[in-house]
Amino acid sequence: MSKKTINYCGIPIEYTLTRKQVKNLNVRINEKGEILVSAKSGMPMNEINSFIESKAEWIIRNLAAVERYNRAKPDSEIYIGKKCYFMGEVFVVDIKQCDVDFVKREEGVITIFSKQPNKSSDVKQQYLQWLKIESVTVFNDSVLRMHSLLANENIPMPTIGIRNMKTRWGSCNPRSKNITLNLQLMKADLECIDHVVLHELIHFKQTNHGKDFYALIDKYMPDWKERRSRLDEKYKDGI
Repeated sequence: MSKKTINYCGIPIEYTLTRKQVKNLNVRINEKGEILVSAKSGMPMNEINSFIESKAEWIIRNLAAVERYNRAKPDSEIYIGKKCYFMGEVFVVDIKQCDVDFVKREEGVITIFSKQPNKSSDVKQQYLQWLKIESVTVFNDSVLRMHSLLANENIPMPTIGIRNMKTRWGSCNPRSKNITLNLQLMKADLECIDHVVLHELIHFKQTNHGKDFYALIDKYMPDWKERRSRLDEKYKDGI
């Protein structure tokens, strides 16, 4: 792996080159805005640089898109005045010194009472633990509702796991009759939570995302696409 630079119309383009067993030259841009190029061993540098130059306008456009995305992405810190979501509603975070750790939710404000209010990592962990406790009843009720909705499908009542996941809203294991729900769902409204729960329950009957799976989800939740779109686009606060 090595750093290389070409100049395109006066603009320096720095990329990281990795030599490996690949058939074609490949270029991609990661979430940090780094340009990553893979090429087979022995390929001359002039060929690689010509390839990068041919992709220069695409690279510049996508670097700008990554930068815009990173600017718009909410930060992952928790602090006084931070905007957060709870069950589809917007709240503002307040943090106060206290001899006992606890969280209080009032109209428009979530107050975190902490023994160490200046230690952001501890405050964040305390908030997530509170969110997990709150999620137990919400998720259990959603599973009961959606399981009842699917009463004619003979789907077993699952056990529920809760994890703070980065890439999935939920997952299921038909063999162990378990579904795992993302703690981040607690930021979303109840309709979105029900959508994810229904999605995972249907996987007990249809393990893949084939036409039979979508026929069932269309049958029981005709507006699921709107719910999914809302879930993917809203309710992100970075915490």
